[in-house]
Amino acid sequence: MYYVPFCPVGDKTVSARCRNCGEPFRSESLLSHYKQISKTPFYYFSLPILFSSLVILVTILNSNTQEDKLAFVTNPKAGDVYTIRHDENNKTTYYFLRLKSLHGDTLVMYHNALEYSGYTSSFTKEDYFVKDEELFFLKPELIKMLTRKEINAVDRDYSDYNGFDRIE
Repeated sequence: MYYVPFCPVGDKTVSARCRNCGEPFRSESLLSHYKQISKTPFYYFSLPILFSSLVILVTILNSNTQEDKLAFVTNPKAGDVYTIRHDENNKTTYYFLRLKSLHGDTLVMYHNALEYSGYTSSFTKEDYFVKDEELFFLKPELIKMLTRKEINAVDRDYSDYNGFDRIE
C-alpha cells in the first residue's frame, strides 16, 4: 500500500548512506547542502490543488447560472417558470410563477397552488398553476426581484418538468 500525503507538512529530512556498507554518512555540510536543494514533491500538494479546483469550478458554474437567470429575466418568454423566494417574519417560503403572456413591458403570470417551506426545484403531485388568478408584473419589477435575490431560479424549458405542467 502506498502513502500519498495530501498536504505538505513537517520538516525536510535528508539522510545519506554509504553504497558499499550501508552505514549512515555523517557530513553535516553535505546533508545541509542536499536539504537546501531538495524540493517537496508535487503530489504533496494534491489536496490544496483539488480543493482550489473545486472552488474554481463552483464559481464558474454559479457565474454561468447567474448570467442565464439575468438573460431570462431581461428577455422573458411565455412559459418561463420562476422559482420565487419569499422572506417574512423570519420564515422563508418558495413558490413558482409561470409567465402566461407578454404585452410590451407587462407580464401576465400564474402562481402555483402550494407554498413550500424549504427550497424546491420541482412540484409535488398535488401542485398546479392557478389560471383563475392572474398576476401582473412589469419587466423592471422582475429585474428588481432578481437583484433582491427573490428569484432563485428560472426555467425556460418547463414543458417536461417532472410531468407537472398542468394548469387548473
